[in-house]
Amino acid sequence: MDVYQMTTESEGMIIPGKLKWYVILALALWLAFSGVAAAEQLYVNESGWWRDGGAFNVSETPIQAAVDAASEGDTIFVWNGSYSENVDVDTAHLTLEGEGADVVTVTAADSDDHVFEVTADYVNISGFTATGATGGRKAGIYLGSADHRNISSNNASKNYDGIRLYYSNCNTLENNNANSNSDNGIFLKCLNNDNTLTGNIANSNNWHGISIGSLNNNTTLYNNTANSNSRDGIFMEDSNGNTLQNNTANLNNGNGVYLWNSSDNVLFSNTAMNSNNGHGIWLDSSSSNMLTNNIASDNSNIGIGMWDSNGNTLHCNIANSNNGNGIYLNYSSGNTLQNNIATDSNNGHGISLSHSSNNMISDNAASDNTYVGIGMWNSNGNTLLNNIANSNNDHGIRLYSSSSNTLLNNSANSNIYNGIYLSSSGSNTLQANTANLNGDYGIRLYDSNSNVLTSNTANLNNDHGIYLSSSSSNILSSNIANLNNNYGIYLSSSNYNALQSNTANLNNDHGIRLYDSNSNSILSKLIGKRGII
Repeated sequence: MDVYQMTTESEGMIIPGKLKWYVILALALWLAFSGVAAAEQLYVNESGWWRDGGAFNVSETPIQAAVDAASEGDTIFVWNGSYSENVDVDTAHLTLEGEGADVVTVTAADSDDHVFEVTADYVNISGFTATGATGGRKAGIYLGSADHRNISSNNASKNYDGIRLYYSNCNTLENNNANSNSDNGIFLKCLNNDNTLTGNIANSNNWHGISIGSLNNNTTLYNNTANSNSRDGIFMEDSNGNTLQNNTANLNNGNGVYLWNSSDNVLFSNTAMNSNNGHGIWLDSSSSNMLTNNIASDNSNIGIGMWDSNGNTLHCNIANSNNGNGIYLNYSSGNTLQNNIATDSNNGHGISLSHSSNNMISDNAASDNTYVGIGMWNSNGNTLLNNIANSNNDHGIRLYSSSSNTLLNNSANSNIYNGIYLSSSGSNTLQANTANLNGDYGIRLYDSNSNVLTSNTANLNNDHGIYLSSSSSNILSSNIANLNNNYGIYLSSSNYNALQSNTANLNNDHGIRLYDSNSNSILSKLIGKRGII
């Protein structure tokens, strides 16, 4: 064989020696010029760093030294120990892996700088405790102006902010602890597109647990815990199109979950309980959000509330058990409340509307509340349909200074005072409602004019079935007020009302009584002053 004839076992081929070396040289040149290099494993301990199989390099800042020596695609493994340094990561596709947050602690050498500052794409950081970055707006882990980072299983505590993200997309924060920071546990600002926070714990921070600003387009917060913070558990402002699911925000001194000026978000199956000075879930200037299957109980003020918030949907939420008010709307219009439970409020109403119009309130349960089951104040054009407002300690349904509302097929039974009570309210329609067994009146109108009551039932042991006081120009048609009311229908100081085809049988005193009431029509027949039938 010629001296240059060399063999290879690859597929039994024989390659001339010179040709083989040409192939190897060409491959080496291609790798060099393409910038592709084999990923390496680097190691760090408290004294220095080394490459796998390489020499040991002594360093007082061994993590930073290893980061500076690493190339794209490399992995740096940090052994257990305590490290005092501020680590800047500006190499993409780099992985920093600590042996575990319980055994690897990195304390900021300069408290006025971030412990970890990441400005490169595709960086992974896991298994560290990052602490001591206490200067203003400094963080245990800071991610700025870069994308596709994965931050997992870290402990970021006793910093200004635990974890802080700015101007970044497609990042994942998973299973981190961000507790006991002087401001926020996790702070996200100006993020867009597909960020994910899952399984993080942000408790006992001196501001918010998780604070979100200008966060848009399919960011998901899933299964996070934000408890016992000095302000809100989860605070979101100027943020649209995001999903909050299965998060827990309990025992906060502000609100459990607070949305401000945020729209088109979905809140699904979150728990917000025991807020000490605030609300369970609070929407402020926030529209077109969907709240479904959330639990907001035992909050000192409001379970679920809206202020100046329009077009939201609340479906199948539970706001019960010792809230100040279960569900509360103020200056909020065009919302839909359906199939919610708002019971057992300890100092207020089940569902309360103030200065709120054109809302649909349907199929809700608002019973066993300290005051009113469903109440409206200065609220117009709302529809109450198929709601249950029973056994409240005041009234079942109350309208005060509210007009042009429709109450259809609601149940308001067994309340301490009135089943349905209209005060200073006009041009409302009450149809096919049931108001039985109330301690005072089944349906009461006071200083309320031009309302239409048709096909309602007010039976069984009310003081009066239907009672009008100082109320004029109302129409009562086809109502039933039977069976052991003291009076079936009673008009006092009420004029120009029309009563037609009503039934008032088997009551204890009179079926229909008019007292100091003039120019009323009963079956087109005028009844004079003090007329009694």
